[in-house]
Amino acid sequence: MLKDDYLVRSTDALATTIAHLVLRKQGTEYTPSGLEADAEADGLWFALDQLIKQNKFNEAEDLLYEKTDLGDLRYLEIALDFYVHLNNFSDQDLEAGGFQREEIGEGLRDMARQFGVELPM
Repeated sequence: MLKDDYLVRSTDALATTIAHLVLRKQGTEYTPSGLEADAEADGLWFALDQLIKQNKFNEAEDLLYEKTDLGDLRYLEIALDFYVHLNNFSDQDLEAGGFQREEIGEGLRDMARQFGVELPM
């Protein structure tokens, strides 16, 4: 229980730190703009949201990696939003969706690293 609480808090803190230092924003949420220029990023966010609602966490993460444009920081913002969203699920819900709590922090670190953000372990 304490380990899980620690993992939840540290993942939230990590995501918030990345948002603040890299994206220069206070929160970790991605807000679809509805602009034509953002159609692909917004579309990915909506697709991830639908998969999360269906508890298809692994499928959602696979889609995130498949569709992420590493040259566009909006996709890092989407990744932060995704992992923080997963972090709010209970361990039981994550397990039911085929996901483990440890995978959230690992995925967040890996995605940040792909954007050139090196984080301490």
